[in-house]
Amino acid sequence: MTQLLVFREHLQKFYQKYTTFLNLLFRFIIGFIAFSSVNRMVGYNTAFNQVSVELLLAAGSMLMSGSVLLFFTAAFVVAHIFYVSRVLALIITVIFLIFYFGYAKFVPKHAYIIFAVPIAIPFHLVHGIPIILGLIMTPSAIVPISCGVGIYYLLQSVTSVVNVSTDTSINLYQAVLQQFLSCREMYVMIIVFSIVTVVVYILRNREWDFAFEIAIFAGAVANTILFLVINYLFNINIKTVPFLLGMLCSTAAAWFVQFMRLALNYTGVENLQFEDEEYYYYVRAVPKMNVAAPSKRVKRINARHFSEHVPGLKDEKDGTKISDENER
Repeated sequence: MTQLLVFREHLQKFYQKYTTFLNLLFRFIIGFIAFSSVNRMVGYNTAFNQVSVELLLAAGSMLMSGSVLLFFTAAFVVAHIFYVSRVLALIITVIFLIFYFGYAKFVPKHAYIIFAVPIAIPFHLVHGIPIILGLIMTPSAIVPISCGVGIYYLLQSVTSVVNVSTDTSINLYQAVLQQFLSCREMYVMIIVFSIVTVVVYILRNREWDFAFEIAIFAGAVANTILFLVINYLFNINIKTVPFLLGMLCSTAAAWFVQFMRLALNYTGVENLQFEDEEYYYYVRAVPKMNVAAPSKRVKRINARHFSEHVPGLKDEKDGTKISDENER
């Protein structure tokens, strides 16, 4: 544990020292992942489906806020769909504009959550997102999680219909909308993630020892049981082994985020009581776990001074041997 605390201190100092550069790097990575994910899901236009285009757009995303990056990513999606069907591209544009100007523009911090959800779903790592957001946010995090899930399954519906249909008229839009609204996996994921977020939020606010760790464990258990039970009852085609592996990795990621954000020492808990003119207070104080990172100290030794105080060594100037006091 001490080594982890030292590592956390080093990491925090490193981030504080290079904050500007690291923020730009993070935006570049997020932009590259976002545009490359779009190319993998709806990469119909071969002119855009290239690594050079992804790198160029990612470089531009370094200067964008989260909401602006979300807007350009949506435009990139529409550009791909326009290559297949103009009518469908128009409908998707209207949906994205309503979503953007109705919600994302006014809550720019939630844009990165909306990015993370559809990117993490194919890797089965999305199950850690409601746990992490339950630890650091309020139940309002359900909204961006639901938006991210909805966007993912909307694009999935587009790709499924376009890949099997040659129609480019309004019928294509109707088929996409019908498949999107009848997607049981989407509704199940939104409901389960909403429950997990609320459960984690409630438990991490309890006055218990290791409340955050209990909340993470309870969120992981609730997530696993709900998905497995629903899969058994309604057969929503969950692959059990990848799901369980993703759940383990997501839980470990949630614990790591919590540890880096806030590590508490429950052995030093103090219960305080004091009063003022209007109230009498009962306060439970839990100290944070902080370990100062060891700093390297280099001690410089003068060679001449060292040789003068150590018997049996030769002086560098005259080459004479310094006699030992014991030999005299």
